[in-house]
Amino acid sequence: MTRRIFVGTALVVAIALGQALVFAHAGYDHSVPDRDEVVQAAPDHIDVYFTQEVFKQAGANYVRVFDEADVQVSDGDGVVDDDDRTHISTAFPSTLTPGRYIVRWATLSDEDGDDDSGAFCFYVAVEPTVAQQVECAELAGEEDASPTPGATATGGATQASPVATATPADGGGNDGGGGLNGALIGGVIGGVAAVAVVGAGLVLWQRRSKA
Repeated sequence: MTRRIFVGTALVVAIALGQALVFAHAGYDHSVPDRDEVVQAAPDHIDVYFTQEVFKQAGANYVRVFDEADVQVSDGDGVVDDDDRTHISTAFPSTLTPGRYIVRWATLSDEDGDDDSGAFCFYVAVEPTVAQQVECAELAGEEDASPTPGATATGGATQASPVATATPADGGGNDGGGGLNGALIGGVIGGVAAVAVVGAGLVLWQRRSKA
């Protein structure tokens, strides 16, 4: 009975480890300005940090910023920091006017080849409306999309216009092939890790039983 319990526990741990490896990706970690932040002074650029280093490949990674009219206000796709490849920055050629801004991003993980994408909002010199808070929470994939206390029904910002969801990067390298290869690689690594964990556990158990 003890052996069965031990083997079962080892299998559960190994499977969990394998799943963690398979579903790893370079997701959003934090940014400056931060997600949903209201800044009074218009920034001249935005810094976005991800949970893993990104693989530098043309068209695979981007940080693009759009205004309320869905017009891109940032300079191209941004720049990957060679000294810290979890960091992508993008500049604003013109001064941002008061209002809401939508940041759309995409990444290709250097660790497992998995691609990811998403979006979030920040505000310049205006408080978000209730509708904007709900919409931006949905864009960011937050489970709780309820507005924060103190938000107004109309607010100082212009009424939210329909906002397109994050789209894949232009050009090759972010068409899902990298994600598929990453998943396969992650699956192989996860399987090897599972076998190693179970095998090591059985050897340890047998040694203790003989002692």
